[in-house]
Amino acid sequence: MHKTNAHWLDELWVNAQQLQHQHLDLLIDATSLDYPLLQELAEQTDAPKLAKLFENTPEVAIADFGPLLLRVETSQRPWLKSFISAVDCNKHVVALFSPWDFEALANHLRGFLQAQWNQGRSEGVLRYYDPRMLLPVVETLTPVQSNAFHAAVISWHWLDRDQHPQSLPGNYVRHSTVPPSAPVMFDHPQVANLLAWSEADAYRIDHCAIPQHYGLSRNESLIRHLYRSQLAANQKGLKEPEEREPFIDQWLVENSAFVIDEPVRELI
Repeated sequence: MHKTNAHWLDELWVNAQQLQHQHLDLLIDATSLDYPLLQELAEQTDAPKLAKLFENTPEVAIADFGPLLLRVETSQRPWLKSFISAVDCNKHVVALFSPWDFEALANHLRGFLQAQWNQGRSEGVLRYYDPRMLLPVVETLTPVQSNAFHAAVISWHWLDRDQHPQSLPGNYVRHSTVPPSAPVMFDHPQVANLLAWSEADAYRIDHCAIPQHYGLSRNESLIRHLYRSQLAANQKGLKEPEEREPFIDQWLVENSAFVIDEPVRELI
């Protein structure tokens, strides 16, 4: 069901009450966030707790524009409703329920921001804090990595590309472990899986693809369909664009209900 941001937030507070929580934790992806969040928080006398998760990481220089963790108390609900109503939640906001101490939670989440691959020779940011990437990241983790990642969280909540509320159970355990001191290590199939999601979104943008062009009705169905086309190209071992792109175009023709070719129009 399609939800307005404010309606979704009201449901989150109901969940908080059921858990007997007096707070709601929010992961805000401040990348390209068109809202003066940090300035507004700095001007408040009773602002929500804030942690810049890129602090104490290699990305510290852009900490203001990366993932921000907020703990909003019940008394701060009016401010949160104003903020939530003003931003694109399906691009910038992941809610989570956690009874952990705020600093412990921030350190835990910070510990999963760095990923390594190529036996540690390559490193990058794990963008699980982007609501569009949370599920792909979780699906990519090994069971051991997943148990560790979810240990601080009872449940995750976000609005998907179709403005539908989604949730994911955590694996909450009482805080007793030290956050990981080393980046999450990915093998080649895990990296290829995450790249396929990124390449699917790039294809969507480059081709101005919409669900109706492929006989689909939802944006989430479209991005997963495009993701499968990227995996199919991977299975064929196609790396060069002059081979990969025609294969993907043909795969979509053969595996879609139909394909409508329209002049390219810029996606909004």
